[in-house]
Amino acid sequence: MTRLLLLAVAALASMSALAQAQPSAPPPNTITVTGEGRVAGTPDRAVVRLGVTTRAATAAEALRAHEADMARVLTRVRTLGIADRDIQIEALSLGENYGPNGPDGFAATRIVSVTTDDLRLVPELVAGVVGEGANRLDGLVYTMRDERPAVLQALDLAVADARAKAERLAAASGVRLGRVVGVQETPAGFGPPMPMYRAQADVTPNPAAYSAGSTRVDAAVVVTFEIAP
Repeated sequence: MTRLLLLAVAALASMSALAQAQPSAPPPNTITVTGEGRVAGTPDRAVVRLGVTTRAATAAEALRAHEADMARVLTRVRTLGIADRDIQIEALSLGENYGPNGPDGFAATRIVSVTTDDLRLVPELVAGVVGEGANRLDGLVYTMRDERPAVLQALDLAVADARAKAERLAAASGVRLGRVVGVQETPAGFGPPMPMYRAQADVTPNPAAYSAGSTRVDAAVVVTFEIAP
């Protein structure tokens, strides 16, 4: 009796594993389409990545001089009204510096990101830190503080796009479109700010060189519709 029970359990387990291995068949009498939506938003936040690289004969001298250089740069940032919470260290390194003939001292490098919601400050910020000794500008990105409204709008457009495609497919196939039986959001993410570029600055602010452009938000959905009887 026990052996028969064990055999029955083994058979059921084998059938379950086989069923799980089979790919799920698409629902019958349906149309599945992908919809896409895109919204252009107005940037209201800027993130500037800047830094200082300081070289000296020894590691201790490089670090000591570097900290003084960086302190001047960050003091300039703070004089523009940018709070400490909006200044974040992203990288800090200290190591041998290599020239054409091999090691020739040490170099200390620190990269910080500075965030401001006043886009008018960007030209003055970049020019100011370069004037105080910043010798690295690793990027300028414009974005939006609250992207949720744009995301929701992009999703609305994606669903509308999916319905339009499904209606066209149904008409071309000689059938009628029924109710929605499945919706799935697919990764789309945020498009790059337009333009997004490496900041290049003179020590004199030039606002015309820092156009914020627009920020693109994309959404995509997969929608399955019934074919109406």
